[in-house]
Amino acid sequence: MQKPITFLALLMIFCLLISCKNESGSDKEINETTEIAEKPVVKRAEKRNLTPEDIEKINSVMARISVEPELKKMASYTVSAGLTDILSNDKGPYTVFAPSNAAFESLTVEKRNYYSNPDNKGKLEELLKSHMVEGNMDRETLLQSINKSGKASLKTLGGNTLTATKSGDQITISDGKGVKVKVIKGSIVGSNGVIYVIDGLLNQN
Repeated sequence: MQKPITFLALLMIFCLLISCKNESGSDKEINETTEIAEKPVVKRAEKRNLTPEDIEKINSVMARISVEPELKKMASYTVSAGLTDILSNDKGPYTVFAPSNAAFESLTVEKRNYYSNPDNKGKLEELLKSHMVEGNMDRETLLQSINKSGKASLKTLGGNTLTATKSGDQITISDGKGVKVKVIKGSIVGSNGVIYVIDGLLNQN
């Protein structure tokens, strides 16, 4: 009778070991499942189709000014003057003769401080509007207008008049104070107008 008892004891120990191993594996599976459940589920934002209005804003005159390296100062002053809405959302069209970075940097320290002062926002707005003209005067249209009589008169949003002339391929813009600047780049086409980069400021206060 001793052999059957020994065999039975061994069988029970074997079954016990198997049971412990299964429980250990089960615990591991539970832990792994818990870890997966605890990881946060990241939801991706749904893609939104751009509307025609969105596309126009992305390609607006203001957007073109903002991405043009030569017009970083112009973009900054336009924001300070509160004119971004006009150049971003208005149908226009507008023609902007935008002073280059170098043109703004050529101002005296006193002038730069003056236009940067929030108290003089109205004067800054007036200055920038004197560089903006209603109508879409791309380079071809502007040259045609100049060729008719040798010059083109352009009424600005600030109420001033600019005069465009040319010598060879060079277009020059002058204000009523005798200041003349050269067009160094343009026309840059936007959805609601065009931009020319000029090498000076016009109609300074």
